[in-house]
Amino acid sequence: MMVVGTVGSLLVQSQVIVTGDWDMRLTTQTGVTTWHARFEQDGQTLGGEIDLGDNEVLAVDGTVDGSMLKFVIIVPDLDGDQPINFEGELVGDTITGAEGKFSWYGTGAWVASRK
Repeated sequence: MMVVGTVGSLLVQSQVIVTGDWDMRLTTQTGVTTWHARFEQDGQTLGGEIDLGDNEVLAVDGTVDGSMLKFVIIVPDLDGDQPINFEGELVGDTITGAEGKFSWYGTGAWVASRK
């Protein structure tokens, strides 16, 4: 939720809080994949990690601008590291992601729910 108001002539805008544990769900032509994310927000900087399972935990590097999030994870691969980019909007306790290409997981959409 974003709240915008005025205090005197100063415009005040509250920042969403992304910090915390989230369940992510990717829905692609290869099926549904579920990951666990722990986001850490410091102002407009978004960090943390995503647990892909099978002992593979990847760092998150991104930004928060109002209710919009952008972040990337780098998936190691023998043929070269695979960046996976995510964009989404936080409303309440749900992040609704934009359609995207998720490397070998396929193309599709994603959503995350706060735990």
